[in-house]
Amino acid sequence: MNINLIVPPNPYLGDDRRNPPLGLLYLGAVTKNAGYEVTITDLRGKKIEEFEGAISNADIYGITAATPDYPLALKIAQLCKQKNSKSWTALGGIHATSVPHSIDEVFDKVVIGEGETSFLKLIEDYPTESPRFYKSERIQNIDSIPFPAWDLLPQDSAFSKNAFQAGSEEYAGTLITSRGCANKCSFCASDKMWERRVRFRSPDNVIAELREVIANYGVKCFRFQDDTMTLRKSRLRELCHKLEPLNIRWRATTRVDQAEPEILEMMRQAGCEEIGYGVESLSQEVLDKHSKMIRLDQVYRAIENTRLTGMKSRLFLIVGLPGEPRGFSLRLSEFLKNAHPDGIDVSTLVPYPGSDIFHNPAKYGIKLKNQDFGRYHMTLGLMGDEVSRPLTFIHDILSEEEIIEERKKSFEIVKKRKMVKNF
Repeated sequence: MNINLIVPPNPYLGDDRRNPPLGLLYLGAVTKNAGYEVTITDLRGKKIEEFEGAISNADIYGITAATPDYPLALKIAQLCKQKNSKSWTALGGIHATSVPHSIDEVFDKVVIGEGETSFLKLIEDYPTESPRFYKSERIQNIDSIPFPAWDLLPQDSAFSKNAFQAGSEEYAGTLITSRGCANKCSFCASDKMWERRVRFRSPDNVIAELREVIANYGVKCFRFQDDTMTLRKSRLRELCHKLEPLNIRWRATTRVDQAEPEILEMMRQAGCEEIGYGVESLSQEVLDKHSKMIRLDQVYRAIENTRLTGMKSRLFLIVGLPGEPRGFSLRLSEFLKNAHPDGIDVSTLVPYPGSDIFHNPAKYGIKLKNQDFGRYHMTLGLMGDEVSRPLTFIHDILSEEEIIEERKKSFEIVKKRKMVKNF
């Protein structure tokens, strides 16, 4: 039996090869360990007319898709069926998990949530009569999951020169040391995939993966993908202690209410150089409306604490959150007179499937304009003509023209200060 895992392009990113497909690399590892023949086809950077020639013949095709990837994932599945009409096509990832019953019938199978156990069950069922939807209990001991199968991809697909620092000459790796987020922000779909109970890998397990990547690929820069890297302090302390001898450079994300000086200093000594903070809005009322559970004074404190360690700070902001009053760009300008982060990424609200805003728009006073999921991307960095791209929703206070204008002004503010970089 041949299994082919497929990575769709991410044309909405400035560099669609920046984020290695960790989910499929984990699936590749468990599939290979179970004794099956598995390959990964990376379609990132390719044009649609190149897809057919790149896809190999297989019995089972596993395709991953975030919401904006879904239209291309459909085309890929159709090509797979043309390649082998008797094959099974399976869709997994956050979009399939968030709206499983709206997935097109070209996908024979839909994997909901964490995929390692479900995908193996799906393979075992081939080609017998079996359910369309596969969902398994969460893996409690995530140390039991094999490391991602980096060897299934060439080095320039498994790693990226832009993952750690844009324009770097060094390849960087990405890894995740925990699964889940304890919070429930209105605009995020994380708990659909992981639920709100956070599961942690042991420090020794993380160090073993890092040593393997360093030894096999010479990679010494890493981006940690955890939602909140500093959530369990005792574990982080042990992890940082064991990271120090590796002499790696890394970056991570956390919350402003989890940025105590002692913790940040410990991360810096272990090789951390930059921390990203999800701030979203500079209005306390808006933060409260969207269950961010942070205060603006904590934002200022986190930036200052990060600066004092010698690390860089990067903030993530969202234009267009429901309840956001006029003057987003003015608040940003005033904020920057008093706070001095090293970078800011301004994104546009997209009510993603799986988020509370998507499933309960009336609760937030907005209306969804369409479900053309090819338009559901956030304009990270506001590149190209995306700065004037139409919205996917009708705001409760601002007109579309006002939001687009706020977006343009905000971009000019951060561009003038040379704070626009890819995180």
